Amino acid sequence: MEIRGFPDIIGCIDCTHIAIVAPKAEDLEMPGVIFYCRKQYYSLNVQIVCNAKLQILNINARFPGSVHDSAIWQASLVRRHLANEFSENRQQMTYLLGDSGYPLEPWLLTPIANPAINNEREYNRRHKLIRNVIERTNGVLKQRFRSCLKHRTLHYPSERAAKIIYSAAILHNLCIENGNNENVDEDVDVAERNVLRQGRNMRNRIVGNYC
Repeated sequence: MEIRGFPDIIGCIDCTHIAIVAPKAEDLEMPGVIFYCRKQYYSLNVQIVCNAKLQILNINARFPGSVHDSAIWQASLVRRHLANEFSENRQQMTYLLGDSGYPLEPWLLTPIANPAINNEREYNRRHKLIRNVIERTNGVLKQRFRSCLKHRTLHYPSERAAKIIYSAAILHNLCIENGNNENVDEDVDVAERNVLRQGRNMRNRIVGNYC
């Protein structure tokens, strides 16, 4: 599959936090503190790979919220599979796109940190446009199954919460296959719309008056 000049792309990858109740602190193997994420709530850090149709190709909901995206990727079976494919056939160009939180690898392309020429800037522009699909996928999944939204919180132990997330991903794919989208990705909270609008107004004021 080719998208915006990127040949043989499989899809895009990113992690998203899904809130859970605070686990028991006395659990020696998985103490509650490791589920406390940088966004200051308890969560599972869920790795998702999706395609251009917003279908979830792979999902991993096993890791606590404090684990970094790149660490989840390093332990991923998807990474192992793509690395093996590359070692067996170095001419094969299948790969994923990920943000700058991931390491650059032949099977995982990331943005160029400091683009110096137009071609590099164009690469980054297209990379960002394509990668938007994973953010939309995460948003649609959470709007479709609102128990996955931050303010809803999954009130279950982490193992059961992970199973609920996997089930939601399967049902999400079935909805897409059956054409049941109904603009679910556009159904955002009114307050969030207002904050976004106000943010744009403030940014435009700075650009107009000070830049």
